[in-house]
Amino acid sequence: MIGQVADYEVVATVADDNVLPVLQAQLPPRLGGGQRGATIWVLGPLSRTPWASARARLEPVAAVRSSYLPQWLEAGSAEWSQRAVIWVSATTPVRGSLAAPSDGTGPAERLRALAAAARGAHALHQAGQLHGGICPQAIALLVDAGGGAGDRARAVLAPPPLANGVQPLAQVGYPPIGYVDPQLLRGEGGRWSDIWSLGATARYTLVGSCPYPGTEELPVVRALAQLLEVPAPAPADLPPAVASLVESCLAQDPEARPGTAEEVAERLEQAAGELEVTRGA
Repeated sequence: MIGQVADYEVVATVADDNVLPVLQAQLPPRLGGGQRGATIWVLGPLSRTPWASARARLEPVAAVRSSYLPQWLEAGSAEWSQRAVIWVSATTPVRGSLAAPSDGTGPAERLRALAAAARGAHALHQAGQLHGGICPQAIALLVDAGGGAGDRARAVLAPPPLANGVQPLAQVGYPPIGYVDPQLLRGEGGRWSDIWSLGATARYTLVGSCPYPGTEELPVVRALAQLLEVPAPAPADLPPAVASLVESCLAQDPEARPGTAEEVAERLEQAAGELEVTRGA
C-alpha cells in the first residue's frame, strides 16, 4: 500500500481494482490535520491529459455542492504506483463501492445507494455538468451513514472521468465500456447518457452484469463495435419495478428515457421499498 500522496498520510486502501482506486488518508496539518480523514480518488493516468485540461474538467464539477457528491478539498497530480495520476480528496469516508461493498449490503440497500448517486448526477445536471462515468465502481458507499437501512445505503457519486481536454470518455477502464451509453460513444452525449448509465448500473445491482455482458473482456475496439452495432441490451430477469425502470433508462431514443436523474432516484427508492416488502413476505 502506498503510504503518502503529496502531504496526505495514507492509512488504508479502500478499493483498488485498476479502475477507480480509492485511498483513505489523514488531512495534512495545513488543512487542519488531527484525526480528520480524507478520501483520495485516483483518476489517472495523465499520459494524454495535460494538467490544465484536467483542471478544466474537474473544477466545474468540484464547485457543485450536494450531499450526494464528494465535497472536494483540492486536486493535483502525483506519482502513484509508478504512474502519473490525478488525485482528488474529499472529506467523505467510504467503505467500498457498489462494485465491491466492504460488507453484506443487500439488494434494497444497493438500490438506495444508487438512488443517492442518481441525486448526485441530478445536482451535476442542474449545474450544466455531465458526469459521463456512472458505473458500479463510481458509487461510493459511506462509512458513517447512520443507523437505518436506508441510511446505511447512502452513497456519493465519485468524481467523473477525465476528458483528454475534449470528450468525457477518455480513459480505457473508467468507466467500464459496458456502462457507457452508445449515444455518448457516437459523440451525442448529454444528461440522457448519465440516465442510461444509471439504468445499466441498476441492472448490475441485481443481476451482476452490464447490459452488454462480456464487453469488459473484449479489446476496446471490439467492445466499441459491439456496443454500436448491437441494437438492444441482453434481457435480464429483474423485479417488475426495476425492470420497467431499466428498460426505460436503456431506451435507444433518449427522449424515451426518464427526463431527469431525480426521477430515476425516486423510482429506485420506490423499487427498493417494493423489493423489501416482497422479500419480507
